[in-house]
Amino acid sequence: MKTSAMPFRTLFVSVLAVIALGLSSVSAFAQQAALSASLQQQVQQAVTNGNAAAIRLLAANNPAQAVQIAQAAASAAQVLVASNPVAAANIASAAATIVSAPAVIASNPAGCAQVAATSAQVASSPAVMAAAPAICAQVAATSAQVAATPSVIAAAPVVAAQTAASANTTATNAGVLAAAPTIAAQASASVQTVVTNPTVIAAAPAIVASIPSAPTAPTAPPAPIAPTAPTAPTTPPVDPSVTSASTAN
Repeated sequence: MKTSAMPFRTLFVSVLAVIALGLSSVSAFAQQAALSASLQQQVQQAVTNGNAAAIRLLAANNPAQAVQIAQAAASAAQVLVASNPVAAANIASAAATIVSAPAVIASNPAGCAQVAATSAQVASSPAVMAAAPAICAQVAATSAQVAATPSVIAAAPVVAAQTAASANTTATNAGVLAAAPTIAAQASASVQTVVTNPTVIAAAPAIVASIPSAPTAPTAPPAPIAPTAPTAPTTPPVDPSVTSASTAN
C-alpha cells in the first residue's frame, strides 16, 4: 500500500499544479484578449479618418478593452507618421487620453505604460512636431503624466523611462515650446518626476542619464547697497581771542 500511495500523492500534486497553471494562463489570456473583429474594424475606420473622438468613444463604450483599443490606435498612429502626421498626432492624443483615466490605469498599469510610450514616441517624431506642435505638446504632457503614476512605475519602470525620454524630446522642441509653452512645461515637470524616481533610476539608468535635469532657478543677485549721503563739513571752532582782536581793530 505504501508503494502505491506515494505515486498517487505525486500524481495528485501534479494535477493541482496543472490546474493552477491553466487557470493562470486563462487569466493572462483574458487580460490580453485581442479585440473582436468588429472593434478592430471600427478602430481602423476611425484611424483612417483621423477621427480621434471616435476612438475615445469606442474606449468609453468598451471599458474592459479600453487599453487594447488605445494600443491598437497608438500602433496605427505610428504608421501614419510619414503619410499624415496631423492625423498621427490626433490619434496618439486620443490613445494617451484613454489610458490617462485613473480607472483604466488601475485595471492595467503595464498596458497603459506601453500605450503612453507608443503615443509619446509618435509625438516626438520631427514630422509630427512640425505639423502639429500644440497637439504634440498635449500628447507629451498626458503620456508623461501616465508614466509618472506610481502604479505605472511599479509595473513598468523601463517603459516609464522610455516615455519620459520621448516626452522630453517633444517638450524641449523649439516649435512645440512656441506653440504651447505652458503644456510643454507641464510635460517637463512630469518627466522630472519620472527620472528622479529611485525605481526608474535603478531599472533604466542609461535612459535616465540621457535626460537633462531640470535647470535650477538662478539665484537672485544681492540687492545693491544704497550709497550713504555725504556728511556736511563741520565748521571749525572759532578762537574767542582771535574774534576779540578782530573786533578791536
